Formats: sequence, C-alpha cells, structure tokens
Amino acid sequence: MLFITSCKTVLAPEYDKAIVESVSVTSQKTMSFVASVSNGVTQETFKNREPIYNYLIGAFDALKLQARARPVPRNVATKQINKLLKIKGHTTVKDEYYPSAFAFQKIAETLTKMKDTDRSKGIKPFAVEAFKGQIEIFLDQAITYESFLKR
Repeated sequence: MLFITSCKTVLAPEYDKAIVESVSVTSQKTMSFVASVSNGVTQETFKNREPIYNYLIGAFDALKLQARARPVPRNVATKQINKLLKIKGHTTVKDEYYPSAFAFQKIAETLTKMKDTDRSKGIKPFAVEAFKGQIEIFLDQAITYESFLKR
C-alpha cells in the first residue's frame, strides 16, 4: 500500500515559467512590429524590417523547441485540456505536439510568409490585418495552454 500511495502520476507537463515569460515578451514585440507596419509597407524599405522578422521567427522557433522538450502525457488531464482547447476552437493535444508548440510553429510560419511577401512586393494594410489575425489566433492557443499548466 505504501508503494502505491508513493507513486507519482504525471497528469500534465510541468509549468515552465521561462516559456511563459518568453511568450509574453515575444508576443509584445510581435504585436508592436505588426502595429508598426499596419498602414502597409513597400518592398523598397524591406531591408529595414528584415532583422526584426529574423528575430521574431527565431524566437518562435526557439519557443517551439522548448515546448516540445516536455513529454506529452496521455491521461485525464490531457482530455480536459483538449476539451478546453476544442471549446475555444483550437488544435487539441496530439502525441507529438503540445498545442503551444504547434502554435509557435504556425506563428513562425506566418511571420515567414509575411516576410517573403514583404520582400517580394511589400504588404498592403489589408494583408497586414490578415497576418495579424492568424498570429493572434495562435498566440491565444499557446497562452491558453501554457496558462492551463500553471495550477
């Protein structure tokens, strides 16, 4: 009986304060950058923005690696997390991904597409809004999941 009561079952991955802090800082920088180009930009001034794109893409790629470094448990807690994410219309936990790792990857992909568009023809205000909307969806998913882990 003592053996059974001393066993620790992992119901969800550990909350990682470093990931949450990095998401907070990186999301603020990302949204500030998007706001700075919200009126549209021309390809002629792309070189001024390229270092910012590179920084943000690299930051979200690093967050993806950090989030994926934690093992994904299969249990009741995972089912509860999936319910919450499904209600909010987000991707649920898969064996190989946490929702936050998936979201960080999608943000990096969105920023890469935004960068490529900016480089080739600039970005119109309507396109900036579309990129911003996609980034906001995935940031919400990542923040929801990581916040759930702080219990």
